[in-house]
Amino acid sequence: MSRNAAALNPGRGNRRFILLALVLGLMGAGFVYVATSRNTTTSSGGGSAADTPVLVAKVDIPARARITAEMVEVRLVAADARSVLAYGKVSDVSGKVTRFPIAANEQVLSSKVVDLSGGSSATARSLSYIIPEGKRAFAVSASEIRDVGGLLLPGDYVDVMVRYDVDFAGKTEDAYLAHILLQNVEVLAVSQTIVDLVPDQEPGKNGQRERISEAKPDPGAGTVTLALTPEDAQLIYLAEGNGEIRFALRPYGDAEERPIDFTTERELIPKTVPNPITR
Repeated sequence: MSRNAAALNPGRGNRRFILLALVLGLMGAGFVYVATSRNTTTSSGGGSAADTPVLVAKVDIPARARITAEMVEVRLVAADARSVLAYGKVSDVSGKVTRFPIAANEQVLSSKVVDLSGGSSATARSLSYIIPEGKRAFAVSASEIRDVGGLLLPGDYVDVMVRYDVDFAGKTEDAYLAHILLQNVEVLAVSQTIVDLVPDQEPGKNGQRERISEAKPDPGAGTVTLALTPEDAQLIYLAEGNGEIRFALRPYGDAEERPIDFTTERELIPKTVPNPITR
């Protein structure tokens, strides 16, 4: 009997399906409206559109690495997601060196790179980036006379000469002995002016490095910074405290090192001078 009643009222089931379809339709329309509203807000200047170029690392870049075009790429991000220190073009960082590691997909920031091409304020703070491998930057007190008449320049190569007083049985002979302590030493800086090197270069066959530009002489410089091994730095430190240091400037490209004997005060007296007469 009930089965026959249901068969006689097919419209009741259809109405349920129609109501369900209306509800689903309204829900879908709501979702479309919300999505459209968000897109409209974004395109009207809400600040979240991905339309601002920013330079990011494609790979992990270690510290003290020279950045190449293959390491970075430009991506579009929302304006409020771009750091104020970020770069926007590959050319902005090509050839610069990382101060700190930069992870893949991380924005490349000006605080993490340094320009060693010369002439910038950053270069003046980047002495550690130009010290040759295995060497140390060691500053020695300078004067116009010691500093080759004030004409010594960053990037020059010098021999380091030391003159000592010598004690003989309690009697001190002033300025008695002189010898060349070190040969072919690179001058990294004169006062606060740092050598301007060719980027990514290896030392030449003579062991010397090329510089890009010439600094101006600084007769008033108070220090000269040399590139020394740790062992040579110790020698210079002791020599400065026990004698008088003078720099001998080498000709351009001359890197020859050869044994040179020390010289004493007695060798200043010509051998032809007769011995004094004793009575």
